[in-house]
Amino acid sequence: MEREAGLSCRNWVRGSSIGKGSFGALSLAMDRSNGQVFAVKSVNLNSSPLPSIKALENEIQILQSLSSPYIVSYLGNDTTQESPTDTCRNLHLEYMPGGTVADLAAKNGPVGEPEVRSYTRCVARALHYLHSFAGVVHCDVKGRNVLIGLSRGVVKLADFGSAMRISGADKQWTWGTPLWMAPEVVRGERPTPASDVWSLGCTVIEMVTGAQPWKDSGPNALLRIGFGDEMPEFPNHLSKIGRDFLDKCLRRDATERWSSEQLLQHPFLADDDTNVTGPSPRSVLDLADSEFCDGDDSSGENSWPSYGHGIDSDEVMGRGRERVKELALDRTVVRWESDGWEVVRSAGEPGSAEDREGGGICREYLDYFGWELEEWSGNDDETVTSMQYSLTPGPMEAHFYKK
Repeated sequence: MEREAGLSCRNWVRGSSIGKGSFGALSLAMDRSNGQVFAVKSVNLNSSPLPSIKALENEIQILQSLSSPYIVSYLGNDTTQESPTDTCRNLHLEYMPGGTVADLAAKNGPVGEPEVRSYTRCVARALHYLHSFAGVVHCDVKGRNVLIGLSRGVVKLADFGSAMRISGADKQWTWGTPLWMAPEVVRGERPTPASDVWSLGCTVIEMVTGAQPWKDSGPNALLRIGFGDEMPEFPNHLSKIGRDFLDKCLRRDATERWSSEQLLQHPFLADDDTNVTGPSPRSVLDLADSEFCDGDDSSGENSWPSYGHGIDSDEVMGRGRERVKELALDRTVVRWESDGWEVVRSAGEPGSAEDREGGGICREYLDYFGWELEEWSGNDDETVTSMQYSLTPGPMEAHFYKK
């Protein structure tokens, strides 16, 4: 594997694929010189669509400027020649062995409220840092972008491919996940810190219920989010103080939403002894101290390492070794995508032919409030016509262009 000079001088080896997202594939990696374990997000410069390449470059530029214990750490970047026909752009990231809070909720059922509060506090602190000190809007806050760390109750915000500078020039396109998007973003307005706050509220619902924040999906849902007056349903079993927190996040008028700084003062996020000082695993041996299990009962395409607590230390050691062995040898691809809708692009950049590969394509047009649904593509042969939607296996993608 040859590396381009002038970037990262790290001598590393790529392990198995541990995730696949909208903007690239995630692999386990190890530094040959010191055994440090880290994650590598990669896009193939020869075959990936241009938006995916741009998103990774954007993430590299954003992450290089950030430093927060509540944000997944940037460790470097490089370009590698994987084969004569495959050149990869790589982003080196802190490895978070606990998986995502979305997977935790989906597999184990709704997350308990004490943990929800702890996880939400971490994300709110990440957003406060981004909004108030870094001048960045994340633009894609959701459960699959919140990764679980080694210390109990600690999570970190990840995936900055959609992020933008608050003071930057308007982009021609934006990315995000529709069912977590704020109404103004669905309407094509520029994302703001308040947009992230809305998405945080949706993520709390996701954790509490183990399901997406809106019950239905498809074009109808997008129109309801952007132009209707409905709200995501607040979970009935959430405490009164938790429902009040959601009320402060989920206001259709962005000016009425609380800021991330205000949310940190809300009783729902009352401080505790959450420890964020514990390091991520720096080597294969360090993984023995992490509290994750091998997930024998939940293996499969969509499985992540399961996060657990209170495991005997000898058992942890054994499972840690086995898990590292699995990750080093297994080639199973784990999907990062949220179920259903995948990527939304707003005003501007038409998709290239390369962007449109892969699946049933609908050429019907939706013309509501100035939006056109130019195409709807899945990864199978079924076609979705205008104003109809059926959830099919695998990721689906919708492209929107403003007139």
